[in-house]
Amino acid sequence: MKLTKKTLFAASTVLTLGVGLLFPTSAQAHCDTPDGPVAAALTLALEEDNFNYIANWVLEEDEAELLEVFNLSTSVMDASESEDASHLAERYLLENLVRIHRAGEGAPYTGISHEPIAKEVAAADASIEAGSLAPLEEAGLITEDNRAHAEEVFEKVMATKDYDPNDVAASREFVENYVTFTHLFEVEHAEHHEAHEEDAHE
Repeated sequence: MKLTKKTLFAASTVLTLGVGLLFPTSAQAHCDTPDGPVAAALTLALEEDNFNYIANWVLEEDEAELLEVFNLSTSVMDASESEDASHLAERYLLENLVRIHRAGEGAPYTGISHEPIAKEVAAADASIEAGSLAPLEEAGLITEDNRAHAEEVFEKVMATKDYDPNDVAASREFVENYVTFTHLFEVEHAEHHEAHEEDAHE
């Protein structure tokens, strides 16, 4: 798969399978950023010409829509002699991947963000990479109230992180666990969840 000089997806940011193919190497990244786990997965999909690397980031019922976008975008990238056209095709693919991923979480698509990742999510990523809750504990994010739940979700993440990327069901299970775990500490998501719970009880 041809990648352009202007590519949004830096191959150097992608980790090898082990801790997980889809983690950013920098703390300044997340699911809606050019250097985040979703974009890193897309880098692999383009390099390997393998849609399965991104299929797990969307719900099963949304997979066909993403595949259509993937096939259209990659056909443009393969056929075009224009670097700008290839760049636009990559951008279109990333934006739709993030949009469909966020829709599956019940979140609106607000564009590709260049904001640094929240320290809470960075600590959650660091804990997964380390295989220990220590980074979250050091950040003061593990409390008596949330420890039991955090440990339960963390155990699921670690149990599913080593998967065959061509086993979409297994990799989708990992992504679900990963998203659930990071959202435990994501302030914006937690506030949205609390507001939703309050509305439901009114």
